[in-house]
Amino acid sequence: MLDISFTQTQQFMTLELSLENIAKIAKEKEQENQAFAKFIKVQDSDKLDKIMLRLGAEFTDKIDCAVCGSCCNNLRPIATEEAMRDFVEPENIQDFKYLKCFSCKNLDGTMCKIYLDRPLECREFPYMHRDKFVTRTNELFQTYEICPIVYNAIESLKTELSWVNK
Repeated sequence: MLDISFTQTQQFMTLELSLENIAKIAKEKEQENQAFAKFIKVQDSDKLDKIMLRLGAEFTDKIDCAVCGSCCNNLRPIATEEAMRDFVEPENIQDFKYLKCFSCKNLDGTMCKIYLDRPLECREFPYMHRDKFVTRTNELFQTYEICPIVYNAIESLKTELSWVNK
């Protein structure tokens, strides 16, 4: 696992970039995050969309995805066989069709070999700009443990909403 092990201090919060730390913290906070997801679902959707749009942009500007590459090592962005041909060798499609995790064939270390021509699904990841955040909490919490942008945005959202796990 790639370990990006530097941190930056940011307004009372440390920017966490270590994938190893994020995975460990995600396991420790599993129940807390389930409670937070339930809390989010009953909040004002428009307000949360604005906050998440801002946090997503803020952390996307601070975190270099090309240094990380975790999404490319852990996600299958598109489920159709036709679309999977962009990511998986044709003879391996059946092997990967039902897996949640695999390394993209276009990944070289942490760098995408087709970065400028990558599919839309990859360009938009981690989808922080999409509306209706309250309906997408499962989607984001599934990537919380592998994406520093999502992890830091969710943790900042907890602080911003003054949420306390009870």
